[in-house]
Amino acid sequence: MLRRVIFLGAVLLTVLTTTGMARAHGGPITIEVQGDGGQGVTAAATYVRDHHPVPVEMDLAFTAIDATGKAVGPIKMKASNEGRGFYLSTKELPVGKWTVTMTATFPEKVTKTAPVNSAILPPQQPEAPATQTLPTMAIVAGSAAAIAIIAAMAFFGAVLIRRRRTMA
Repeated sequence: MLRRVIFLGAVLLTVLTTTGMARAHGGPITIEVQGDGGQGVTAAATYVRDHHPVPVEMDLAFTAIDATGKAVGPIKMKASNEGRGFYLSTKELPVGKWTVTMTATFPEKVTKTAPVNSAILPPQQPEAPATQTLPTMAIVAGSAAAIAIIAAMAFFGAVLIRRRRTMA
């Protein structure tokens, strides 16, 4: 009887402690908006309670306004392959400083406004192929290891030959 009570208590404790984690998902969503370093905009959607990424694909779009009042958008966001809850703009912003207002309509309505700088990235220089050279220490260490292995094999070979002669 005592075993059943302990078992049921353990099951109840496990259920109560693990369902809190499941309940943390859902509820209010927050969106972090920023530039991608170039002319794109990124957004990361997480739950407010546990800061886990929102696993369902959201319906996101943004509008942007510069200091002169020029408006761009709405521009749709697409889910990124870089992780759940991460989104990339489908079009580039013109170069300049923008106030971006991101709006989600699904799974719930959320709005976030943030400043974003849009700039043309400098062209990337192709990386020079790395030369395949071994450092001097690696060559010395490899040679020393090879000599040690050969010396050990010669020593044990001599011991085995001597044992055979003394046994015969």
